[in-house]
Amino acid sequence: MLIDSPRLTAADRQAWQRLEHWDDVLSRDPMLDRCVEQARRVVGEFLAAGDAYVSVSWGKDSVVAAHIAATVDPRVRVVWVRSRHFETPECDQVRDRFLVTHPGVRYEEIPVELRNPKRGEPGYDTRHLDPHADHQDVLKETLRGRWISGLRAEESRMRRMSIAHRGLSTARTCRPIGRWSAVQVFAFLYREQLPVHPVYAMSVAGHYDRRWLRVHPLCSAPPPRSSVHGRDMSTWEDTYYADVIAAAHVARAHLWQ
Repeated sequence: MLIDSPRLTAADRQAWQRLEHWDDVLSRDPMLDRCVEQARRVVGEFLAAGDAYVSVSWGKDSVVAAHIAATVDPRVRVVWVRSRHFETPECDQVRDRFLVTHPGVRYEEIPVELRNPKRGEPGYDTRHLDPHADHQDVLKETLRGRWISGLRAEESRMRRMSIAHRGLSTARTCRPIGRWSAVQVFAFLYREQLPVHPVYAMSVAGHYDRRWLRVHPLCSAPPPRSSVHGRDMSTWEDTYYADVIAAAHVARAHLWQ
């Protein structure tokens, strides 16, 4: 269930509608049922081993992981570590829609201040290019205890290696959809009518592959291979969220004076 946004163009919406036909077909694939069954089992075993929570960004993967966890334990704890000023505004709408359909979950937000300069702020280029600089890892600094996430092996080589070596669960982390493809994630979202952040439809009429668009704090340092399926992430952000980025820079200008 795509969350609406005035940022979406008519061409974006048409491209999304075409993809939803594909989601509809794949949502009936028996393989998806087997993936869900395995994910529920992994979550059930992880929760049975001790207190845990679901870490969400309100992107596609964490929404699926949170939904699966809530079907196992309707009172599961769900935590959003949100970066002040740089989160996309539609995250709140995804959150609200999810909580309406999962009223039993114990929800918590942890707002964090980003102390390092972001893209477009003084000092960003110098710090980003310095391998010895203190690069803030917000989730690592904030998350404690045991948690469930929407991390998937398909997203990076390091994640593939980690899941291949450690499996879907460790003593502290659980990755129930770790072996799912993005195609399966979108099919499951469609089948369950879960809220979908509009970022995945902000494709410039299909120019950007929705599998590699992501919900993340804007102006973050890009991954080592700086791209969205071969295209520049900064250009994509500036195309759809220039107003949010400008407001964030104004709100944080005092930090660099």
